[in-house]
Amino acid sequence: MIRATRRAALAAALAVPAAAAMAKSAKRAPSGTVVLYDPTFEGARNFAASAQLQGGTSALRIAGDRIRFARALFERRPALVVGVSRSADAVLIEDVAREAGYLPVAVPPKLAGMLYKTSARGWALAPRG
Repeated sequence: MIRATRRAALAAALAVPAAAAMAKSAKRAPSGTVVLYDPTFEGARNFAASAQLQGGTSALRIAGDRIRFARALFERRPALVVGVSRSADAVLIEDVAREAGYLPVAVPPKLAGMLYKTSARGWALAPRG
C-alpha cells in the first residue's frame, strides 16, 4: 500500500495546473497574412487579387458554414487576417477570432491603400499581445 503525505498530495495537486499551462503555451507562433473575401463582391475579388500579387499573402474566399470556416482558419494561427465581406460575415468571423485570442486592429497602410483603390470596406484581426 502506498502512503501519501499531505505534502506529496499538495505537490501533486499543484503540478496539474502547471502542466496544463505548459500545454497551452506550446502553441505555435502566429505567421503569415490571410486575406478573406466575399466572391460576390467585385471590389473584394479585386482586393484579394491585388494582395496576392504583392506576395506573402494568401487569399481565401469565404464559403460554406462561416463558423466552421473561421475555426479552421484560426487553427492555422495567421499573424494577420484582413477581410472584405458582408457585415454579417465579419461579425461571425470576429466572434470566432475573439474565442481564438484575436482582436480587431487597423488595416495595415499597404493593404488599406489597396482597399481604397477598389472602394471596398475591410476589417482586420490580429492575435493578442
